Order: sequence, then C-alpha cells, then structure tokens
Amino acid sequence: MNVFVIAILVLVLAGAVVLFAQSNRGTELERIYGEPSKLVELVEKKSEPFLLVDVRTQEEYRSGHIPGALNIPVDTIGAKPPTPQKDALIILYCRSGNRSGTAKRILEQAGYTRVVNFGAVSRWPKNLVTGMNPE
Repeated sequence: MNVFVIAILVLVLAGAVVLFAQSNRGTELERIYGEPSKLVELVEKKSEPFLLVDVRTQEEYRSGHIPGALNIPVDTIGAKPPTPQKDALIILYCRSGNRSGTAKRILEQAGYTRVVNFGAVSRWPKNLVTGMNPE
C-alpha cells in the first residue's frame, strides 16, 4: 500500500515538474529576448537568426516601425504565419503589447515553440523607420 502511494506521488511530482518547465520556457525566452538592448543587438548585428514581426495594422506600421520588422497584422497571423519553421525565433510587438500577446498565443497554439512578446513598440530605444519597407 505504501509503495503504491509513493509511486503515485512520484508520478504527480514528475508531471508537475514537466508542466512547470514547459510554462517557464516562454518566460525564459522573454527574459532574454524581450529586453530592448538584446533586440537592438539582434537588429543591428544580426547576431542570430530571428524574425521580427509588427502585428499592428498597415497604417500603424507605415507610420513607424522597428527596422527589419515584417508587418503581419494580428488578425491574419494565424492564416499567414511568418515562417513554416516551428522552431524559429519570432519576436512580436505592437502598440501596447496586447495584440502581440494575442499573436503569441495564436502562434503557440499552431505549434511554434520560440515566440516572444516584446510588447510595445515604444520600448524600442532607437529611431523607427516609416513606410511599408521593413528597412
């Protein structure tokens, strides 16, 4: 009887550890890549492969966006994801962080594993570029 109870407890604890590790993966990615200084490094030095996606409307994107950002509005990102590679590093932003949070959930539900909500475009410490070209 005691062995059975101990076995059940071990299984429950192991499951909790796995769930905790999975829930912290996004937190760890955002801790690293959600920092403005890290995003500046990625954009300017291209130190590792990533996709930067502005999920605002075309009008908002045109008025000023982070250099190199693609424009995929949140209402189309499920049908038109930025890449077919599910393990690609994708960094999302919008005006306040709400739409990029929604886009993150959409991509994660579609199986993307390295999605970061950078949050508000106002966190970008450098000049924005205008127009519809990413650069």
